[in-house]
Amino acid sequence: MRKILFFVLISVTAMAQNPVLKITIKGFENNKGNLMLEVLTPQKKPVKRLVYPITNKQVLIEINDLNTGQYSVRVFHDENDNKKLDTGMFGIPKEGWGMSNNVKAVLGPPDFNESLFWLKEDKTLEIILK
Repeated sequence: MRKILFFVLISVTAMAQNPVLKITIKGFENNKGNLMLEVLTPQKKPVKRLVYPITNKQVLIEINDLNTGQYSVRVFHDENDNKKLDTGMFGIPKEGWGMSNNVKAVLGPPDFNESLFWLKEDKTLEIILK
């Protein structure tokens, strides 16, 4: 009986799917370059780094392989395709950027903890570039 119960539990667990994270990024000034995206843990450890082309001044993303947990998403518009967020004087970004929960930067970098969200079930985020 224990063996049967064990195999039933393993089968149910194997059939359980990870939650789907859908992200819409808007606010692009043009379709040049690519969108660079990172999904991070609360410890700021990247679990995903992705590059997407921009179409009609927006990007639609669907991520199916994240485990249930707490995450942050940060993005930037890599207009010149140099794989980094270009900044100007005092470190102010020259390219569009954004974070989950549309966290704002006030007199310095945005508060990372404010960008954290829980992924327990399918979730949709909208990020507007700044």
